[in-house]
Amino acid sequence: MMSSNKRAEIERLIDESYEIESSLSAWQEEGAVTQEELRRGQERYQSWYARATPLISEVSRNEFKNMYEGGLFIQRIKSFLAKPLEVNQFYDPTQADSPFPRWTHLYSSTFLDSFHTQRTLLQAEIYAVAEAAPILAELAETFARFPGFLQVLQKSKKSNVPAPNIEKEEDLQVLVGACLRLMYDDVRPEDYVPEHAGGRSRVDFLLPAVGIVVETKMTRDTLNDKKLGEELLIDWGRYTRHPDCRGIFALVYDPDKQLINPAGLQSDLTRDQSNPATRVLVVR
Repeated sequence: MMSSNKRAEIERLIDESYEIESSLSAWQEEGAVTQEELRRGQERYQSWYARATPLISEVSRNEFKNMYEGGLFIQRIKSFLAKPLEVNQFYDPTQADSPFPRWTHLYSSTFLDSFHTQRTLLQAEIYAVAEAAPILAELAETFARFPGFLQVLQKSKKSNVPAPNIEKEEDLQVLVGACLRLMYDDVRPEDYVPEHAGGRSRVDFLLPAVGIVVETKMTRDTLNDKKLGEELLIDWGRYTRHPDCRGIFALVYDPDKQLINPAGLQSDLTRDQSNPATRVLVVR
């Protein structure tokens, strides 16, 4: 769960990034930096990077790291920090308009562009949470009336509308999917999560317009509070790899009251300030 302390840490890191940028921008100016200043600047960025990386969600972490690591053909922050004053072997100081820059690892292209991307990814951690939490709350408020919706259909004797018979999770998914289509134009059932470690998994529903994954669970004799919680956490670990996932809403249908402490399950697994944000609703 993203506590207020964690949010404050992200904001501090964003503020600090501007200070780092300002300090390192002078390194390649003539006579502007000493070896001691280089060392302090390198250590400061490394400390910033080490503190920021765990705060980046899994779906964005590889990109965040790549902005530091770079590769064989694309040099990024790591290369700049290692040799910021290495002179380009093709640079000709006798030519006023040399086609090659003086520095092998130019600050603007090797460090600055990548650092801006890292800061944007860090800022997105706050924005994604802010966008997802109200939508999850709206979904929870709507589906809290799900039992009443079922009662109306089951008790109606004045029409030929068949009463829903929910015997398994697939039955529940049909009804939930129909309800979601009253709220959103684009509801994608069984959307695939990118492959990981040789396997693929599917979310029950994806609402791409708002970046929300909807999961349905139906309790049974062998699915107690602890096991249900474990299943949800395992599922969520896979769902976070979906590029459109900013929040996860889990609807748990417990018609036979199998769960001993549904309020505790909801409280423990509802994380409005995490990324992705999560919310669990148990209905009976």
